[in-house]
Amino acid sequence: MSAFIYLHHCFGGFYRSGPRFGSDSGRARSAPMRWFRLWPLFFLFYTGIVSAATISVTVDREPAPLNESFTLIFSAEETPDADPDFTPLEKDFDILGQSQSSQISLINGRFSKRTEWQVTVMARREGTLTVPPIAFGADRSKPLTLQVGGSPPPTAGGSGEDLFLEVEAEPKNPYVQAQVIYTVRVLSRVHFSGASLSEPSADHALIQKLGDDRRYTTYRNGLQFTAIERKYAVFPQKSGTLLLEPLTLEARAAAGGRSVFNQFFSHSARILRTHSDSVTLDVRPVPATFSGKHWLPAERLEIEDSWSQNEPRTTAGEPITRTITVRADGATVGLLPELEPKAAGQSPSDIKRYPDQPLLNEQKLASGVLSIRQEKIALIPARSGSYRLPPIEIPWWNTKADRMEIARLPERILTALPGAQTEETAPPPVTTSDPVPSPAAAQTPIASVEAPRTEGGAWFWLALLFGLGWLGTAAAWWLSRKPRKLEIPKPADDARSERSAVNALRIACRKNDPAAARQALQDWARLRWPSARPIGLDELKSRCSGELGREIERLNRALYRRPASDWQGQMLWSAFRSDPITLSGRDKPVIAANLEPLYKL
Repeated sequence: MSAFIYLHHCFGGFYRSGPRFGSDSGRARSAPMRWFRLWPLFFLFYTGIVSAATISVTVDREPAPLNESFTLIFSAEETPDADPDFTPLEKDFDILGQSQSSQISLINGRFSKRTEWQVTVMARREGTLTVPPIAFGADRSKPLTLQVGGSPPPTAGGSGEDLFLEVEAEPKNPYVQAQVIYTVRVLSRVHFSGASLSEPSADHALIQKLGDDRRYTTYRNGLQFTAIERKYAVFPQKSGTLLLEPLTLEARAAAGGRSVFNQFFSHSARILRTHSDSVTLDVRPVPATFSGKHWLPAERLEIEDSWSQNEPRTTAGEPITRTITVRADGATVGLLPELEPKAAGQSPSDIKRYPDQPLLNEQKLASGVLSIRQEKIALIPARSGSYRLPPIEIPWWNTKADRMEIARLPERILTALPGAQTEETAPPPVTTSDPVPSPAAAQTPIASVEAPRTEGGAWFWLALLFGLGWLGTAAAWWLSRKPRKLEIPKPADDARSERSAVNALRIACRKNDPAAARQALQDWARLRWPSARPIGLDELKSRCSGELGREIERLNRALYRRPASDWQGQMLWSAFRSDPITLSGRDKPVIAANLEPLYKL
C-alpha cells in the first residue's frame, strides 16, 4: 500500500511539474529532481523480485540410526517457487516415503503459514553424511550435515538390535551337487508387519525352499526373542568357493514401543532394515575313489521292486508288470540314473519287455529333498519255463559316511506256466476217438444202419404228439389272459456273437493291429451293453476302470499317432481277460413298457 502511495506521489509530482508551453527552462530544471524521486521505487521492485523463500532442514533424531528409518523435515514460511525434487538424496540415502502438510495461524491479527515436507529415508552407510540442497524451483533449501551412527539403543537384544538375522549352512565343505541345508532365522523383540525378506542367491548353485516356515521362542544372551525359521536346500553345481550373498530384511514397526496396542494406534511407524552375514562354502570335486558311471551324492539311497502279482509267476504269453522304485534323500531327481534294459529285466531273448514312462517325484521336506524315480516294465514270456532276471546295482556316494556304497536289488526268478493259447502252440490235432471216415465208408448209405425196432413205437410217438399239442393250447390260453408287455427283440446267437468279438480282439492284439482291435472292442461293447451302447473308445474307457481303461486309452492314442505300428496288443489282451467287467454277465436289456392291463379289477 505504501509502495502504491509512493508511486502515486512520484508520478503525480512528475505531471504537476511537467513542462509548460513556452517555458523550456522550467522543464530543464525539474527533470533531475523527478528521476531522483523514482530511484526508491526501482529499489523496492528489485528487492521484491530477488527475495526467495527460506527453506530449513531438520532431522527427527540425532544421531541418525543405521539400518533404521528416520525423517528429514523441510519447512518454509513462504510458498516456494515450485514442488521439491528430492533426487539428490539418493546418493547417500534410500527414500522410503514422503508427505506434505501445511499449518495456518492467526496470532494478534498477524497471519502466518508454514509448509512442511517430511521425507522418510534410511542411510546407506555409517559416518558423517550431508543432506544436499534441494531445489524447490528457483528456491533451494539449506544443506544439513548429520551423523549416522551404528550403535542401537542400549535396551536392544543380544546382538544390540531389536530385529536381526541369523544364517547358517551345513555342511561347510560339501561335495559338488550334494545337498547343503541353509537355515535363516528372523529374531525379533518387536511386533512388526509388512516384512520383506530377500531370497538367497549364489552363482553356480541350485537353491530350493524346504517345507513351511517354523515359528518358536528362543533366547539370546538371556533375552527372549520370537524366531521365524526358514530352510533352503543348496546344491552346488561347481567345485571351488561358493559365496551365499547376505540376505536383507525390511519390516515396519511402531515407533511408540513394542506392544501391539501402540503399533495399532500409533500414527508414526519406523522401518527397520537388517542384513545377514554372507556364507562361504568350500565345494569339493568328485572323489577319485568313486568308480560309478554316474555321480550320485546322497544321504540315503534304497531300491526295491514289486510285482503285479504276489509272486513273479505268470502264464506264457501273458504279461506281468514289475515296478522298480529308487528313493534318495538329499539328492535331486535329475541325479537318479535311468535303469538300463539289462538292469530292468531284459535278459533272455524270448521274453518281451515293454517299459512305461518313468514317474519322477521330488518332495521338499523340512529335513531336505526326497527324490523318487519309479519305472514300470511289462514282461511277456514267450514260452513256459523259468527266467533269471539279473540284479540291479546303483553306485552312490554316502555324504554322511563319506564313502562309496552300492544299492543292490537281488536277482529275481520269473516263472512262466504253460499257456493254452501261446504263439508256439500248434492247432489241436484231430482226436482218434472220432476217426475220419474213408471215402468208401462215406459212400455207404445211412439207411443200411437200422435201429432195433421197439414194439408199439408208433403209438408212443402219436400219444406224445397229442400231449404236447394240448399243453401248447393250454399255455396259449393262459398267456392270452395276462397283460402283454413290450419286448425288445434280441439278435439271435448273442452269446456266439460276443465270443466272436472277443476272438477277433484276441487275434487283433496278437497281430498288434490297433484298427482291428478298436473294431473288435466296439463290437463287443455293443453286445455287452445292448440298452446303452457306448459311442467311441472314450466312452468305453470311462466304463472300464483300472488297467483295462488305461490300455484302451493307450490304444486310442496309438490310433492317432503316426506311425501306429508301434502299438503292442498283448497288454490290452491281458487286461481284457483279467478285468471283472469282462468276466461278469452281459447287461440285460431294460423293458420299458408299463402298459395298463386290458382287464382292470
